[in-house]
Amino acid sequence: MKKHRNERSPRSPAQSGNRPWTAAEDRWLGRETDKAVAERIDRSVESVRQRRTHKGIPIVYEIEPWTPKEESWLGVLHDNEIARRTKRSVETVRNYRLRRGIDLKKPLRRPWTPEEDRLIGTASDRVIARKLKRDYKTVGDRRRQLGLDPAPGDSKAWTEAELAVLGTMPDRAAAKKLKRTLASVQNKRMKDRIPMINGAHRPWETWEKTLLGKMPDTELAKMLDRHPSTVLSKRLAEAVPYKSPRYRPWTKEELKQLGRLPDEVLAKKIDRTPQAVMLRRTRLKIPIFKSQG
Repeated sequence: MKKHRNERSPRSPAQSGNRPWTAAEDRWLGRETDKAVAERIDRSVESVRQRRTHKGIPIVYEIEPWTPKEESWLGVLHDNEIARRTKRSVETVRNYRLRRGIDLKKPLRRPWTPEEDRLIGTASDRVIARKLKRDYKTVGDRRRQLGLDPAPGDSKAWTEAELAVLGTMPDRAAAKKLKRTLASVQNKRMKDRIPMINGAHRPWETWEKTLLGKMPDTELAKMLDRHPSTVLSKRLAEAVPYKSPRYRPWTKEELKQLGRLPDEVLAKKIDRTPQAVMLRRTRLKIPIFKSQG
């Protein structure tokens, strides 16, 4: 007997999403991320999220304060084991340990073989890591232990010159100078326990304050060896305006002339750049000047 098109094969309760929740399943809600709980009890992430929200259960395992006993495990036990004991994610444990400046005393790493050691340094750490099925950071650590230089083109490896920059300026400024991510700079500085010698909150000298507003913030930042955002914040906090700002407000007379002359001609007439004239005209949706000839 043929089935009608709108008929469907029967589905199991688990497949249909209508499987009744058990008390054992409910006890897992909020103890791990919704994704982790879903994998553990064989349900969809959305189903777990809706159930947890409906019962008013927050995810609290990652924001509960660390107890002295739990902190005593940091570095002594592996992050995976601490995560299992404390019902936290491995990433949460690792980040907390790094913020505390604690290294693993017995990292879970399989022994290195002579064949693997011979490969290190012949290509970038990431390439070698893929070949050996290891983490690239582990490969980098091993390369430094062997006293090998980074392979040509391995820009991710930290050089002595780069390490010397860490802590001498705000991490954001160091990241920009070294062309690395902010997270990379912060993690490396915390891992190597490098303190901030010249942090973002360096006290301002009186003579430094007298220079605020007398030149663009970026130029003063270079002069004072500070980050531009630090200079800008200080100038605004002191309510100091630019005495000679680069930006000059447009006057009504200047705006009336937009589109009535070629941008280059008008730029010379009002002492502005052709690009500034073109951008202002475009922003105001004023058509370009067309000669009547």
